Amino acid sequence: MDTTVTFDTLQFVQRLKKAGIKDPEAEAITEAVRDVQTNSDMATKRDLSEVKVELKHDLAEVKAELKSNLAEVRAELKSGLAEVKHDLAEVRAELKGDLTEVKHDLAEVRTELKGDLAEVRAELKSGLAETKAELIKWVVTIVVAVGLLQTSIITALIMRLIPG
Repeated sequence: MDTTVTFDTLQFVQRLKKAGIKDPEAEAITEAVRDVQTNSDMATKRDLSEVKVELKHDLAEVKAELKSNLAEVRAELKSGLAEVKHDLAEVRAELKGDLTEVKHDLAEVRTELKGDLAEVRAELKSGLAETKAELIKWVVTIVVAVGLLQTSIITALIMRLIPG
């Protein structure tokens, strides 16, 4: 930046004198103002205009770069989304296959369980029939034994009652 500003010290001293300031003070003030101008980093209108142009140019570059980056990111996102959709479709297909297998296996287990249940029922019926037959044998045996015992007791009593 070019911060050099032309400063007419003679004219400035004359203005201060016209305002009623004495010569040594006017010169001191003029020197102080000139020092401030030469030692400061003040920007001129021209400097600001140049910076403005540079900033507009930089901003345009940044915008273009952002647009380019945004387009790349969108493309990557679309590609990634397509991959995810594809993977999801594959997972769905696998799950459907697995579900079909599970249903088939479940049907087989049901069939096996029904067969096993029928066998158990048949065994229970058979065992119950055998137990029933055994129970009837025991009851008949006990009834016959009690009958024989009663007959024996009655015969023994009759034999005791009859002399001879």
